[in-house]
Amino acid sequence: MPSKPVFSVLIALVAAPPPAVPPAVPCGTSAGTAAEIAALHRYWTGAGLVRDPRAATAAASRATDHDVWDVAVLEDRGDIVARENPFDLDSASIRLTPNPAGGYDPARLALPLDPPGAPLGLGNDDARAVDLPFAFPFYGRGFTRVFVHADGGLTFGAPGLEPGERGMGRFLSGPPRVAAFFTDLDPSRGGAVTASVSEDRAVFRWDAVPGGAQINRNTFQATLLATGEVDLVYGEMQTREAIVGLSPGGALSLTAADFAAGRPRSSRGALVERFSETEKLDLVSVSRRFYVSHPDAFDQLVVYTTRALNPLGGSLAFEVNVRNEVAGIGLERLDRTAEWGSAGRLESVVFMDSVDGYLAVDGFEILAHEVGHRWLAQLGFRSSDGATSGALLGRGGVHWSFFLDTDASVMEGNEIEDRGGGRFETTDFARGYSALDQYVMGLRAAAEVPPFFYVDVADDFRPNRTYKSSSAPEAGVSFTGVRRTVRIEDVVAAMGPRSPDAAQAPRLLRQAYVLVAEGAAPATEARLRAVSRIRSRFEPYYAAATGGRGLALTHLE
Repeated sequence: MPSKPVFSVLIALVAAPPPAVPPAVPCGTSAGTAAEIAALHRYWTGAGLVRDPRAATAAASRATDHDVWDVAVLEDRGDIVARENPFDLDSASIRLTPNPAGGYDPARLALPLDPPGAPLGLGNDDARAVDLPFAFPFYGRGFTRVFVHADGGLTFGAPGLEPGERGMGRFLSGPPRVAAFFTDLDPSRGGAVTASVSEDRAVFRWDAVPGGAQINRNTFQATLLATGEVDLVYGEMQTREAIVGLSPGGALSLTAADFAAGRPRSSRGALVERFSETEKLDLVSVSRRFYVSHPDAFDQLVVYTTRALNPLGGSLAFEVNVRNEVAGIGLERLDRTAEWGSAGRLESVVFMDSVDGYLAVDGFEILAHEVGHRWLAQLGFRSSDGATSGALLGRGGVHWSFFLDTDASVMEGNEIEDRGGGRFETTDFARGYSALDQYVMGLRAAAEVPPFFYVDVADDFRPNRTYKSSSAPEAGVSFTGVRRTVRIEDVVAAMGPRSPDAAQAPRLLRQAYVLVAEGAAPATEARLRAVSRIRSRFEPYYAAATGGRGLALTHLE
């Protein structure tokens, strides 16, 4: 592949730095991420944990919001940072009763936990089907089988083991669901999930089950009554963040509940309460607030915060596609701009979390990675047998495979040297956008993408089984396998041609940089200077990373 510009990897120079590549979770271009962010916004505003920023007038926003060194500074007024909602159902019990409006009404009761039933043998991320001796009525349908999940819930009609976070988006969009305590639980490390079924009730109990990667215990149960009522009973609960409620499946709307208070009455559709002990950033509200005082003139918003407020938890950056009209790159066509406060221009939002990790370094390996997720990476190719192969992809299905020679792309994969005799070695990573990247970004014509290769490391050829296609990039790793050459024609055969092509696609990326501040962590001069420095330096970085084919403009005017 063509030579690439060399950039200094500065991440290692700062104490407790952000990682050179994001953690092992999908961080961009995923429909699940977009759905989760949108669903969280609907829940937080519905629950009153965030005020709707559209209520703010332009004059009020100008009085508090301000631009410094081409950075838009938004001070939280209770409309962009969601308050915590601590778990308050310890030793409580709730009955959820169907109502004529097509939803469920909650009521507090005094119900004991049932004795444990027959163990279901659930492992981590597992589910088991249990037949019911009655047709359980749920959102207007009758079910004689239920799927019991390790993650604290029941689903109907389908196992509901789709990948992704156990979050609001999955709760709403998956199959019909009873979320007794929907979170990461791992019965393979302790406790048990049991079932006790009789002619008019089915009791499913999670008994002393630890939270995922936690040393604790959680005991609770969900009971399905032949009348259509659902009882949730809680014992000792040591995990404190989860989703509780009911969903008809494939839902877009929801009603926010306060189960401890037995509210609301006469709900419709999905009924849910999300428990969290930390504050989170409502990215949709950030975007809406930004457009109150700024023009709709940007393709991408890049959001930093003055303290950790990641809406998905953890300490990772991610990208959310808001609008996509590009075909042939593996992304669905969509337009959610109205929801995000844009009249049709905004394409993408990048969340970078706390700027404090970047006070001394730019962190372009992470920023360029998330910026690239606007388009990348979901390509397949037509293999020799005529089928579409996913061998180019690795982590989460939205990053390049560890075994793909990506010319050290910031979108993962590695620079891989062929040592001959079926031996290969990774030599570099995270340096820029490869020729294949640039094709997907609309910066390079298909005819300008030379053949590239990946290494087929089936078990017969893998001496070190700790490395997988989803492994994070790493230099100095040797392995054996079979070199498989891929041509851009193979990609186009599977994905269709990119449209618009490089002759028509825009080469200018217009970005706006935003710093969200709130009372506990003000927008200090050091934080503002860091975001402004990153903003201004990203322009030449992006030009070099794209081989001079792309241009990023980051001024607010």
